Amino acid sequence: MLAVVVVGVIGAVGYTLRPREARVAPAAVEKLPDKVTVITKGGDAIQLKGSSQDLRIEFERQESYESGQTKLFVVRIKVDNRGGRNFTVTGKEMFLGKDQSSFDVAGDVKLETSDGLTAYGQSASYAETEKIVKVPGPVKFARGRMSGTGVGFTYDEQRDTLWILDQAVVNFAPAGGAGAAKLTAGGFGFARRDRYMRLERTMHMERDGQVTDANEATVTLFPDRDESDYIELRGNSRVTGGAGMGLLKSLSATDMNLDYREDGRSLQHATLAGQADIQLATKGASPGQRLQAGNMDIALAPDDSVSSLSARDKVEVTLPATAETAARTIKSTALTAAGAAQGLNTMNFSEGVSYDEAATKTQGARTARSRNLDASLDPAAGTLNEAKFTRTFVFEDGAMRASSANATYKIAAGQLELTGREGAAVPQIKDDTLTIDADRIDVTLSPRKMVASGKVQSVLQPSKKPTGNAPAAKRPGLLQDKDPVNVIADKLTYDEASRKGEYAGQARLFQGDTQINGDAITLDETKGDLIVTGKVITTLLIAEKDAKPGAPIPPMIGRAGSFTYTDQARQATYRTLAHLAGSQSDLHADTLDLFLAAGENTLERLEATGAVTATVDKRTVTGTKLSHVPADDKYVVLGAPVRMIDADCQETTGRTLTFFKSSDRVIVDGNQEIRTQAKSGGKCPSAPPK
Repeated sequence: MLAVVVVGVIGAVGYTLRPREARVAPAAVEKLPDKVTVITKGGDAIQLKGSSQDLRIEFERQESYESGQTKLFVVRIKVDNRGGRNFTVTGKEMFLGKDQSSFDVAGDVKLETSDGLTAYGQSASYAETEKIVKVPGPVKFARGRMSGTGVGFTYDEQRDTLWILDQAVVNFAPAGGAGAAKLTAGGFGFARRDRYMRLERTMHMERDGQVTDANEATVTLFPDRDESDYIELRGNSRVTGGAGMGLLKSLSATDMNLDYREDGRSLQHATLAGQADIQLATKGASPGQRLQAGNMDIALAPDDSVSSLSARDKVEVTLPATAETAARTIKSTALTAAGAAQGLNTMNFSEGVSYDEAATKTQGARTARSRNLDASLDPAAGTLNEAKFTRTFVFEDGAMRASSANATYKIAAGQLELTGREGAAVPQIKDDTLTIDADRIDVTLSPRKMVASGKVQSVLQPSKKPTGNAPAAKRPGLLQDKDPVNVIADKLTYDEASRKGEYAGQARLFQGDTQINGDAITLDETKGDLIVTGKVITTLLIAEKDAKPGAPIPPMIGRAGSFTYTDQARQATYRTLAHLAGSQSDLHADTLDLFLAAGENTLERLEATGAVTATVDKRTVTGTKLSHVPADDKYVVLGAPVRMIDADCQETTGRTLTFFKSSDRVIVDGNQEIRTQAKSGGKCPSAPPK
């Protein structure tokens, strides 16, 4: 114990007597800025772990404040999302919110995602509660072949969507088979996980020469690439030009849905709603077809041809003019159409059709109306070949009006075929001068010719003063000018240029008490001539020269194999077994010629030739030629010989015999002598049966 004590004392004395070390003054402490509580240097890291992701923040310097906020300098924020959507944010400085639940980064901010999206701005913010990165102010971004700029940017890590809030400009660089594209809009959204893009506030897109505009649009992308699978356009939608549209030059509507094929550029289906309007190109030089409607549905075949098209509500189709044809506009309530690679070849209009054909240098405007219309087209030129109208057809060409149940309009030939009854109404052609009703009417429009068949009924209207270069209508002198003329037949051929009508098959012409019947009637209204053939029966009102004004005109009934009237010569001729019967005479001959007075419908002279038999005031005369002048009340008969039997059965014969109807005076062979021969029995033989 003593030894231990001694050692302790020696140690204590030695420690007390040791040499003293010189003291060093402590370094001066740097004063912290106001409200800064802690400054940390040296690249420390903060590791935050949550339920769905890890947040790691690296920095070169850190400042803590009395408010509980923390500011970091030269930062790198790494967000590892356990769903696989990781991103990194870098910047010059960052405010870390209370409890590290949010941050704000400023200065050369850069956002990078694990799948290649990068965005650049001057500031960014992030809140754990929203899980959205927000970059205000100007920003630019890129991902793969996509790049763009705008003002204001957000990235939603949960939904994996990015938004350019204003003045968005997005470019797609060409890659592989995909061409370049440029999009602009007031706002642009890209939902990468859900595979769609959203463009708002007046979008504009250009790609492969195609321009697309709308108030807003949603673009659905293919699962494996940023190419358009389906586009929804809303408000003032329009698509113009570009590949993959076939002959569709442009589409516009209030709203539009576009469905694309696997290449993302070839259109396979389009739906247009509200003021739909499409323009189709043609293979030729014509401007193409234009189709408008309230709504429209279009399907395209793999060769880009329009395989089907349907439209409804205020349908209007404009077909282009060519060197040979006028422009045409067709309106209806509904339309279906189909085509091939060269263009549309059929159009079917329904529920009220309005057809308008523009005027040209050689023809006036034409219009048509019907319930339905089936049109066949030249797909290369986009022009109309043939139009088949059904139900309540009406066609107007200048003064001409055509109507029928059904009609076929052959455009190239300029022909119109009218068929079918609708109720009691039959096909009809009508203008200022002529009305034709028949079971069928074929019309060549220019120059106008008409062929009517089947129970033809025509009415020739009173003549009017012609207009332009049209020839004046001239009626035969046998007919009145102020009253219509009716003609009935089985068939009619009418040439408007020559104003000649040819009626065939049980033809019958009548005006008041005047009637002309035959197998065929030809009426020439330029010359005023009339030709009737086959079983002719006429009832004519030809007055005697001395007839009292206003007195009834007794009818003159004629029969023959043929009948002609030449207005220039004022001559009516009956041929072949001719028979003419009046109130006081009955005349048979091979040929009968009636000569009318100039300017009036009175008989000036009558001549009969060949096997003449005349009964006049109870005188019966036979011979080979007879002449009668009503003004002289005289009949002159030639024959070999002439034979006359009077009311007393006295017979007179000679080479020439002249007698007067109102007297007993008879001149035989130039001498006023009467040679008589009394018949046996004192009685006249009974007349042979007719």
